Amino acid sequence: MSPWLKSSWQSVLESLQSASPPHAWCLTHTSAVIADSLTDHLAHSLLCDAPRKGEPCGECVSCRIPDPHPDILALGPEGAAGMIKIDAVREAIEVAYTTASMAGRRVMIVRPADCLNQAASNALLKVVEEPPSGTVFIFQTAVPGKLLPTLLSRLRMVKVPVPTRQILEKTAQSLGINGEDLLLTDALLAEPMALQTAPERVGLARDVLDALVRIRFGEDSQVVLKPFGKVDMLTASTVMERVCDQLIRAQFQQSSQDPITAALSAPYPTVRLLYQYKERVAEVRTQAQAGIAVNSGLALGSLFAAWAFIWTRVPR
Repeated sequence: MSPWLKSSWQSVLESLQSASPPHAWCLTHTSAVIADSLTDHLAHSLLCDAPRKGEPCGECVSCRIPDPHPDILALGPEGAAGMIKIDAVREAIEVAYTTASMAGRRVMIVRPADCLNQAASNALLKVVEEPPSGTVFIFQTAVPGKLLPTLLSRLRMVKVPVPTRQILEKTAQSLGINGEDLLLTDALLAEPMALQTAPERVGLARDVLDALVRIRFGEDSQVVLKPFGKVDMLTASTVMERVCDQLIRAQFQQSSQDPITAALSAPYPTVRLLYQYKERVAEVRTQAQAGIAVNSGLALGSLFAAWAFIWTRVPR
C-alpha cells in the first residue's frame, strides 16, 4: 500500500475495531489518486482468518489463496459502454446469498462505482440495506456524485487524500528513487510506485509524453508514431487523459510547476478543444478497460493525428 494511503487506512481500522463495524464502505478519491490497493487491503483484512490488529496475517489459508479470491465478488465495467450491468449485479447478489467458499465472510467490490447504471444501482440498494449474513460491500469511486443519494446514505464514507509533493519526495528518498522520476510517474499515471512495480508501463508513459511533446512542437504525427509497435492502450490513453487534465487545470491556475506543463509550454489549446480530445481518448480507454481488443497502431495513430490538429488551432 502506498504511504499516502496509510492515513485513510487508519480511519478504516478505527471503524473496523469499533463496536459496530460497517457492512458497506465507500472509498472516495480524486482521479489523481489510485486507491485500488486500499480497497484490496480492506477486502483481504475482512477475509483473513486471524487478523492482527485489523491487518491481514498473511499466513492463514485465506491470505495465501492467490487472486482472484473465491470469496471476493468483483463488479466492474463491461462492454463498449463501460458500465456495470444489471445482469452482473443480479448474478453477484445471487452468489452473495450462498455460503462463502471459506465458510466465513464474503466481500463484494464495486469498482469504479460511478459506472453503475440506474438499474444496477437500484438492484444493489436493497441488498446493501439488508445484506446477506457475513457479506461486506466496498464501493470505490472518484465521482461519488454519480451514485444514488439513497445508496450513498447507507455507506461508510472514507475520503482518500491527494499526496502532497513533500510526501512524494520523502517517499522517493526512502525508496532510493529519483524524486523527479517519482513526480513524473505520478503525473502521468497517478501510480508513482509503478517505478518499482511496473517499470515497463513507466517507460511507455514517458515515450507517449515525449511523442506528444514532439508533435506539439511541429513534428509530423505519423513520423512520431513509427517507433511504436503494439502497445498497452490502457497505459497510453491514461497518459493522454492525464496530460489533458493538467493542461486544462493550468488554464485556471496562476502558476503550475508540474512536469507535464513544464514539457508542454503555453499557450495551450482551449479548454473546449482539450475536452473534445479527451472524449476521443476516453473511448479508447473504455474499450481497453473492458478488455476489448484495440488495434493499438490505428488507435495511437488516430489520437496522435488529433493531437496535432488541436495544436494547429493555437495562436502562434
